[in-house]
Amino acid sequence: KNIVGVNMLRSTFIGYKTATGALKVNQYMLDVVGQNISNINTEGYTRQRLDINSVSINAVNMKLGTSGTIIGQGVEAKGVSQFRDVFLDLRYRMEASKTGSEYIQLEALEDLEEVFDEITMYGLDAQFSDLITQLHSLTSSPSDPVLEGVVRTSAQMLTQMFNNYSKEIETIEAQQLSYLKTGAIVKVNQLSENIAKLNRQIRESNISGNPALELNDQRNMLIDELSNYLDIEVDIEPLDIGGGKTIDELVISLRDSKDSDGNAIKIIDRNNFNQLRVTTNSNKVSIEMTKRDADGKIVKDGDGNVEYQDISFQIKGGRINGYLKFLNGKGEFASSADEFENSMGVQYYSSMLDTLAEKFATTMNNLNQIPSAFDSDGNVTDWIDRPLFDTKDKTGKITAGNIKITDAWAEATESYITNSIVNPKGDNSGATDNILRIINSFQESKTYYADEDENKALFEGTYQEFLSFTTTKLNLQVSSTEISFDTYRETLFHIDYARSSMSSVDLNEEGVNLLQYSKSYNAAARLMTTLDEMLDTLINRMGV
Repeated sequence: KNIVGVNMLRSTFIGYKTATGALKVNQYMLDVVGQNISNINTEGYTRQRLDINSVSINAVNMKLGTSGTIIGQGVEAKGVSQFRDVFLDLRYRMEASKTGSEYIQLEALEDLEEVFDEITMYGLDAQFSDLITQLHSLTSSPSDPVLEGVVRTSAQMLTQMFNNYSKEIETIEAQQLSYLKTGAIVKVNQLSENIAKLNRQIRESNISGNPALELNDQRNMLIDELSNYLDIEVDIEPLDIGGGKTIDELVISLRDSKDSDGNAIKIIDRNNFNQLRVTTNSNKVSIEMTKRDADGKIVKDGDGNVEYQDISFQIKGGRINGYLKFLNGKGEFASSADEFENSMGVQYYSSMLDTLAEKFATTMNNLNQIPSAFDSDGNVTDWIDRPLFDTKDKTGKITAGNIKITDAWAEATESYITNSIVNPKGDNSGATDNILRIINSFQESKTYYADEDENKALFEGTYQEFLSFTTTKLNLQVSSTEISFDTYRETLFHIDYARSSMSSVDLNEEGVNLLQYSKSYNAAARLMTTLDEMLDTLINRMGV
C-alpha cells in the first residue's frame, strides 16, 4: 500500500517549481512597484506593469497521454509593459495641433487689435473727426492762411497716423515671421532630430531584448510636443530582425498628406528625419522640407546643394499652420484659392488700411482740382490738378505706409485749398462751396473694392464707417478665434486628464499593490516551506 501511495503522488519538484516561479514573479512585481513609486514625480513617466501568464504542462512530445488531473506549473513573467492607450494618444495629438494653430493666430490677432484700438487710444477715427472740425472752421474765413495751416496740420497728423498704423502692422508681421523662422521651425527640427535619435536607441535596445520603456517615455513626450507644431500621424512599422522575430519602428508623417508620387510626407522615417525651412517670395511665406530618394538619402543638385520641396499646403494644423494663416492671409484680396491666402491675416488688415488711405487721398485730390475752363452755362469743362496728398517717393499707388501731404501744400504760404469751383464773376475769395463739398465727402457713402477690375466690393459707407467695419471685423475674428482656442484647450485638458488617470503613478494604488504582492510573496514562501515539510514527512517519517 505504501508503494502504491508513493506512485500516486505528484512529481516532487513540480511543486517547488511552482513555488519558486511564484516567488520570482512576485519579486518582479515588487520591483515594478518600486520603480513606479520612485518615478512618481518624473515628468513624462508612464506607469509600468509586469506581464505574466500561467504555465501549463506541455504534452506535445509525450509518447503517451497523461491520466488523472492535470495541474499547471505555476506562473512566469513575460516582460514589462506600460499602461498606455494608443487611442488617447491619437486624440491628444490631434487636439494639440488644433490648439497650437488657434493659439498662434489668437496671439497675433490680439497684437493687431491693439493697433486698431479706437476706444482707449486717440486713433484714426478721432483724427478724421478733427479734420472735419478744422474744415468747418475754415469756412468762416476760407482765404485765411492761418486757419488753413490748422487744417494742414490736422491732415498731416492724419497721414502720420496712417503711417504709424502701417509701420506697427509691418512690425507685427516681421515679429511673427521671426517667431516662425527662429522659434517654431528651429524647435520642430530639434524635436525631429531627437526623436530620430531615440528611434535608433530604442531599436538597438529592442534588438537586444530590452523594451526600453524609459526611452519610449522620452520619445512620447517629444512627439506630444511636436504635435503642437504640426498635425502629425504616428505609425508603427515592423522590422524583421531574423529568427522569426520582429521589432516595431516609428514613422511620423503629416496627417492626410501626399506628395507628387502619392506617398505620405514623412517628417521622421525610422532613424531619418527631414529638416524644414522658411522661404518668402512675393509676400508669401512657405515651408519647405528636404527631399529624399527611395533609399532614404537626401537629394542634392549638381552643385551639391540640398534640394527642398514645398509642403505648405500639406500642413493642416499646429503652430506652423497658425503662422502660415496669419502671415499669408489676404481674405478678399487673395488672388488664389489656397487655404492660407483666403484666411484673414496680417496682409488682409494691411490691405484694408491701404484701401482706406487710397480712397481718402484720391477723393480729396479730385475735390481740390481747380477749374480752368467753363462753358456758356458756367459748367466746368477743364481742370487743373492741385493734389493735397501724395506718396513719399512720389511714385506708385497711395497706401497707408506712404501717404503724405504734398510738398506744394506743405510749403504753401497762402491759401492752397480750392475754396470755390463756381464760375468766378469778380472776387470769389470768400466763397466756400468747394470746402463744403470736401466736408460733405466725409459723410458720403463710397464703395471700397478689393479689386476694382473684378468688381470685388468690400464695403459701402463713409471713411469712418469703413474703419469701424475693419475694426469690428478684427474684433469678431479675435473673439471667434478665442472661443475656438478655449474649446480646443478644454478638450485637450480632459483628454490629458483621462490619459494621466491611466498612465500616471497613483501612490495609493501602488501602496495597495505593494501590500498585495508582499502577501503573495509570503504565501509563495510559505508554500515552499510546506512542500519541504511534506517532503520531509514522505522521506523520513513514512512507515515509521
